[in-house]
Amino acid sequence: MSKVTDLISSREKIISIKQPHWIYLFQGFLWFSFFLIIGLIIDHYLYLYVGSKITHGHSYNLGGVFIPPDLFDIDLYFVTFNEEFTPIPWLFGGVGMAILWPYFLIYISHEIALTNKQIIHKKGIIFVDIHQVDLDDIRGAHVEHGAMGWFIGYGSIHLDCRFIDDVFLPAIGEPYQLVKALHNAQYKHPDIEYGEEEFIDNINDIDERRVNAMRKEKKRRLKQKAAMDFRKTQKELRDNNG
Repeated sequence: MSKVTDLISSREKIISIKQPHWIYLFQGFLWFSFFLIIGLIIDHYLYLYVGSKITHGHSYNLGGVFIPPDLFDIDLYFVTFNEEFTPIPWLFGGVGMAILWPYFLIYISHEIALTNKQIIHKKGIIFVDIHQVDLDDIRGAHVEHGAMGWFIGYGSIHLDCRFIDDVFLPAIGEPYQLVKALHNAQYKHPDIEYGEEEFIDNINDIDERRVNAMRKEKKRRLKQKAAMDFRKTQKELRDNNG
């Protein structure tokens, strides 16, 4: 059950509740996998060039450097390190886990709720931090995303607020739906002067920005594909002439 529902009064109506996009988990696991693979590769080549040449009970001379026979023989009771298994993958995996953890926390601890009176941004599990912004304090909402955001369908939202600091919401799926719902809630709010013509103009502007950004992304991808095809053709011509 959503935690932000406890912060909403009986007079408020929940319009939308959003969770962070799964891209946070993907990015975290990507970094974790990268560092773990690097650690395994280093461990493999360390064994290939050093560990496999060490004989138990004998010292080893590596390029003039004296290596004791027990250098790679460490017993920690629960894990044993020797010339065939070093702590390098564990160390790199630990670095990857340290990078993964903040992404994981964002995914499981952040929550965004839009009601007919305010936007609530909750973050944290044990030490919970709540940002509540009244609809009449929001002057505008801007969606920020990169090429990957357009391709997968996510984006973060920057709320331009008056009297208080601006609010930056984490990346969510279908961000323009939330922005449209926000403008619709402001339009229906009894204390906000929001004319019908201004409301329609803002909704059309959101749709136009979304379409234009999609066109730019399609153009970028077409240019990228054309450049790759050109390089491939040039390579084939060089290979045929050679």
